[in-house]
Amino acid sequence: MRYTEIDLQIEDIMWFGVDSAGHIFECTSAGCGNVPEYVCRSREETETLLSYFTEEAPVTTTPELLIPEEDNQLTEDITDLASKGVFCYDITDFDNAGSYSCVAKPASPINITDLPENIQAILSDHLYPDNISTANTINVKHAY
Repeated sequence: MRYTEIDLQIEDIMWFGVDSAGHIFECTSAGCGNVPEYVCRSREETETLLSYFTEEAPVTTTPELLIPEEDNQLTEDITDLASKGVFCYDITDFDNAGSYSCVAKPASPINITDLPENIQAILSDHLYPDNISTANTINVKHAY
């Protein structure tokens, strides 16, 4: 099932991608951030990736939180994901919905080749054209 334009306006979607160097990243849309076509085309793929990274992926490294630590779900989620080797981005400028800022990063990132084959298969076309390992922000083209 596809995410519609209305779904994107009312749901806070955590979606995943892979950069040009094979690094895995996650973006939190906050109900207003741009979401690429590869996410919109399949709610099931997005949910499979979310389930894998939040429930099954092993802790592999130390997370570095780049925003003030608060006792909330976002801080908990990004710390957990970064400890699994995933770079985490969030919408911080609500006037620029295409720009996501890095909010947490892993001390030692994982690579797409470190993942189970079914997860690699989904991510193989969830591509971001640049290397995100040193990017403070990434820009995402909206599917709609």
